[in-house]
Amino acid sequence: MVSIFRKNSFLSKFLTVAFFLILFFYIVRSVDYNWEWKRALKLFSYYENGSIYAGVLLKGLVQTILISFFSLILSFILGFLSALLRISQYYSLRAISFVYVELLRNTPLIIQIFISYFIISNIFELDGYYAAIVALSLFEGAYISEIVRGSILSISKDQWDVSLALGMNKRQTLVNIILPQAVTIMLPSLGNIAVSTVKDSSLISIISVYELTFNAQKAVSENFLSFEVWFLVAFIYVFINIIIINLLKVFEKYMEVKG
Repeated sequence: MVSIFRKNSFLSKFLTVAFFLILFFYIVRSVDYNWEWKRALKLFSYYENGSIYAGVLLKGLVQTILISFFSLILSFILGFLSALLRISQYYSLRAISFVYVELLRNTPLIIQIFISYFIISNIFELDGYYAAIVALSLFEGAYISEIVRGSILSISKDQWDVSLALGMNKRQTLVNIILPQAVTIMLPSLGNIAVSTVKDSSLISIISVYELTFNAQKAVSENFLSFEVWFLVAFIYVFINIIIINLLKVFEKYMEVKG
């Protein structure tokens, strides 16, 4: 019996998912509450006059995906640049990176969102949508910086020495020798950052950005479907992050084959 589960990973996954679904529905049915899933699902999408329309939750989901995507792109850029500054031979550049990382990592994201919305957005005349992207990018970028720096420093110093002895300069060594190896090391941690970014995006609802969590709050106040809406929103976040995790696993395997 055990050997069947080990050999058949699909069967193991299917039974695991089935178990948790059965457990979920058992808990739902055990609660003394009049569930209205049909009304709740209409908040995601609904059919009317021969057409399918996006509900308030689907519209919020689109905004969450866009904000998370652009925040991740910017945070990766910031993180890599900060990591390169941190390993620079110049003290002033290392100091800039150190202050950025320590300041952003050691203050709550919610405070950074407020600062971005009330101060940075006023200086650069940004609306709440872009202020949210700035806050998320700076916050996640600080963590990415340490991940990248640690991955680069984990590569043996001998490889630097050998590359320099072969006539490569430091930039060529970093780009052609060190980074390709460091990427495979940092991928799992970067995957955690991607998942964290999607979840952290829910905090920007405090500045009235119409993403998934804010629209869910609006839906609950208008339809009084607290349990249904929040269960649905939780499932959506889980679904998004499972997709991200599996895409990263595919990319990790690709990098292993390529390497």
